Amino acid sequence: MIERIKAFARQKPRLYEALAYLFFGGLTTLVNWLVYLLLTSAFGLDEHAQGSGSYVLLANLANVLAWIMSVLFAYATNRRFVFGSQAKKGRMLREFWLFVSARALGYVLFDLLLFSAFLTFMADRPAKLIMNVLVIIFNYLASRFVIFRKSKKETPPDKGA
Repeated sequence: MIERIKAFARQKPRLYEALAYLFFGGLTTLVNWLVYLLLTSAFGLDEHAQGSGSYVLLANLANVLAWIMSVLFAYATNRRFVFGSQAKKGRMLREFWLFVSARALGYVLFDLLLFSAFLTFMADRPAKLIMNVLVIIFNYLASRFVIFRKSKKETPPDKGA
């Protein structure tokens, strides 16, 4: 099975990359949601009135901790399985910095600003779902074209993908 996946990746690198990103993005989203749900349960979010200051504060605290865990998971899987980065030491630190910076920008734009705004008129879970869709699109574009961008000499020839 692994050999078939490797052969597919060689034959259709762009399609493989997109499918791998969706797969590992789905796992990253699962990590994010599991941590978020565990924390909101542990914090007793349901005991607070929706839209109240304590509700927004606890939902955002759970969200930021879930974000940290999912970013670490996403970097590891994107680096190895999606974009196949071979960066070593200094370049790897730069890559990690860019990855975290892009995710932080996405977090501020979507998870913090929009999520908080949406919490004033909708429940936390639908708001989080909407943010997840926007974040996945933003993160793929940042990863593909900025963070894990291959130089021209690293790019394998395109074989019809």
